[in-house]
Amino acid sequence: MSGPLRLGVPSKGRLMEKTLAFFAEAGLKIEAGGSREYVGRASGIDGIEVALMQAGEMPAALEAGAIHLGVTGKDLIRERLRDPEGATTLVKDMGFGRADLVVAVPKSWIDVETMADLDDAAAAFRARHGMSMRVATKYLNLTREFFRNEGVVHYRIVESAGATEGTVSAGAAEIVVDITSSGETLRANHLKILGGDPIVKSEAQLRASRNAEWSDTAMAALESLIDRIEARDAARGRVILSASLDAEPQELAIALAALNAALVSSEGGRVTVEVAERDAYAAARCLRSHGATRVESVRPQMLYGAGADAFAAVAATLR
Repeated sequence: MSGPLRLGVPSKGRLMEKTLAFFAEAGLKIEAGGSREYVGRASGIDGIEVALMQAGEMPAALEAGAIHLGVTGKDLIRERLRDPEGATTLVKDMGFGRADLVVAVPKSWIDVETMADLDDAAAAFRARHGMSMRVATKYLNLTREFFRNEGVVHYRIVESAGATEGTVSAGAAEIVVDITSSGETLRANHLKILGGDPIVKSEAQLRASRNAEWSDTAMAALESLIDRIEARDAARGRVILSASLDAEPQELAIALAALNAALVSSEGGRVTVEVAERDAYAAARCLRSHGATRVESVRPQMLYGAGADAFAAVAATLR
């Protein structure tokens, strides 16, 4: 088999912008097509094709094996797939798009602060009005699972097609389950988030399909992409020091280790040291105390080698 790796990328908004920036830092440049195109162009890593689609479409495409890799939120993976880990493999938490899926009620409900309080309020509401409280949400499956686990039974879901946070003030619901990054929109609509852990702590994820046809070309592209992503992450906050220095390697390595620095090489009167940026000055002083007169520092863009284990772990689930 020799088919390329098909990468699903969000087609619009800040999620798209951050996704393109994420891959660009790893050496994969993606150019979106025109406004009516659903195919992007990739360069920098061979064997990759780009499909542009809505983030909400990504879970189904991964499950069907229509794409090999896709970028979407953890909340959507959990909501749209019955068996997220059976259909997909997590390649990388991407570090952006963070938000919580929460339960919110009117601020005026002063006696309702937890899900246990909500259960009592829901039972009282049903006894008083002869019907269950309405919960507005786009997350039907996660809401049902969470309410069941919390023992709340007196409710009914009203599927939200628009701005969920506005349904209470509009009289369409008593409770909302919605995704939020700061809670500001909920507060602006006179809602408060119930205490306790959120239903899901979400962020953008890069996931691989376990149902796609993984050709040798696709696997090679996956290995290269993971290697570069991990190399970029390994380089964050690191500094490479180098100096002309004739010193006993073992003695120098012990002194550097006490400063959380690693002696990478010591050959031909030249030493190379890797260290966290916060410890770079102390490591440089250590080199000078051992005879170096000049210490050079470089902030690396990539530190290769960290991706081998990450690729092996993902690949083991795909074949």
